[in-house]
Amino acid sequence: MRPRKDKPQEELFPFVEMAKLVPENHILRMIDRYVDFSFIDGLVDHTYSETTGRPATDPELLVRILLLGYLYNLSENKLFEELAMHAAFRWFCNLGFYDTVPDRSTLNKVRYHRWARDGIFEQIMTAIVKQCVDAGLVSGRHVAVDGTKIRANAAIKSLEPIVIDVEVDDYLERLRLKKCSSPEKEANHPEDKDFHGKHLSNDTHRSTTDPDARLYRKSTGQEASLSYIGNNLIDTKSRVILATTVVQPGVATETDAALAMLDALADSHIPLDITTMTADKGYGSTGFIRSMLDRGITPHIPLLADSRYEQEPSWKRNTLHPATYDKRLQKIEDVHARNTARDIARTPEYNLSQTLRKRVEHVFAEAKQWHGLDRARCRGLQSVRQQASLTAAVQNIKRLVSHCRRTATRAAASMREMYPSQTMVQLIRPIIAGLNIMNSSDAHDNQLITSLPLTETRW
Repeated sequence: MRPRKDKPQEELFPFVEMAKLVPENHILRMIDRYVDFSFIDGLVDHTYSETTGRPATDPELLVRILLLGYLYNLSENKLFEELAMHAAFRWFCNLGFYDTVPDRSTLNKVRYHRWARDGIFEQIMTAIVKQCVDAGLVSGRHVAVDGTKIRANAAIKSLEPIVIDVEVDDYLERLRLKKCSSPEKEANHPEDKDFHGKHLSNDTHRSTTDPDARLYRKSTGQEASLSYIGNNLIDTKSRVILATTVVQPGVATETDAALAMLDALADSHIPLDITTMTADKGYGSTGFIRSMLDRGITPHIPLLADSRYEQEPSWKRNTLHPATYDKRLQKIEDVHARNTARDIARTPEYNLSQTLRKRVEHVFAEAKQWHGLDRARCRGLQSVRQQASLTAAVQNIKRLVSHCRRTATRAAASMREMYPSQTMVQLIRPIIAGLNIMNSSDAHDNQLITSLPLTETRW
């Protein structure tokens, strides 16, 4: 039998510095260094009362906790479990070893009630985009748009027929016939449902678990499931998500979502000059092409129509009816828009844009594989939009941190080339000495600094 090894006796009063437990190259340390979260207090200040209620939990702390959950794809239960014992998580949230972790109910209250009605999470994502623009990461000239399927947090067995008002006698008769036809079944349990041979559609059925979800399938041959459609508008060069939204299948189209994201981006006052948009053939409708041209954006989008040029329509008789004249004018403008799109499709820039369009697919793949966007965490359209906004914010933070880190590394390398270590010491030695003479009365300290040998200081 192997001898038993007793556990070493723990120290009664351990002295540990939290920051030393987090490696210098850790992602959380990089986020804390390069991302500014000071805007959160001003963003949510109007949602709190200054005279009534108990002291509120720090809003920045709540946002940092939320971002941790999306960064590491943790459920709320797992997130608060890890936060209670993970040193790096506590350091990132500015919590000490003995500080109390906020209760999970506090997070739910601000997410579903206090912050939900004002679009706080969308504004947080927009603020991160502004920091990406200020850092020089985003060019904003060439953008790409696409949508993806997000499975709802509801099963297909939660579908129930939409209730239609009927007379009481008709309802009782249907109930009697139903019991007579299947007397062995006492109750309709959801697990006993059998949809074989029945036609399910969004016009006839709704989910009792998530009424906002809709039946949807991405392509022919796939099964229909309760889903949402997540849409991203990205900067093609940097892969930064400029805007995001979630719509219900069958209620709003992907082109409607794209126009809404462009409008939201314009209302955010982010200094961008979008000149080109690329998308797949699903966005090649005439109306969307005209909308892009009217906005001064070059559409690098395949047309739903064929590639043959069209002649401008003409009519044998003139019309003085205003409605008829407007319809004729619209048909002429539609033909011009399609022919313009055909001209654009023959340029080499169009081919390059279609190659780069796949980057938006890479962004969706990253969100689904690493940040949990493949399935809705909560139920309801508003909650799924919050999930999409925070997921996009986390992806943008990763790109912002990577960009700032590369920029700092290049700047340090160029400084080392321009100023070798000995030259740098000679330059900063009188500066340090002057500062110490101004701020210290101890002449001995000043003498130590000015006599610092060159070999002990490195750039």
